[in-house]
Amino acid sequence: MPQELSLEDIRRELHRLVSIADSAERPKPTRINGPDHEWPGHEWDLRETQTPHGTKKKMWVVRTADEQDTADGLVYISTPESMYPGIDFVPMYASDARHLAMALLAAADRADHQALGVTRLEDHRKAAS
Repeated sequence: MPQELSLEDIRRELHRLVSIADSAERPKPTRINGPDHEWPGHEWDLRETQTPHGTKKKMWVVRTADEQDTADGLVYISTPESMYPGIDFVPMYASDARHLAMALLAAADRADHQALGVTRLEDHRKAAS
């Protein structure tokens, strides 16, 4: 590592690497609901990082269903803005959920790039061509 890096530069790079690591591996479910549960299947909870002036803890819940009647290729999502967060779910086709997930990853990469001023790997590739 070059000597001219400041502590802030190192922190930014560490933040970027951690965010990449967090999005590189699929998270394990928060809960696996058994067959006796109202919604048998897997659920993932995501608690948003609270903003400095925020007072409300925001939570997303993503769910898949195992029952034959509901195992129809849908992903169920409850957002913090739902009428009843964690209870009120919106269905989304699995293909659309994948597109949304990829768009969120792309947007997060762009936001990190803009906020941290970190040169992206694809920028290096473009410069080399």
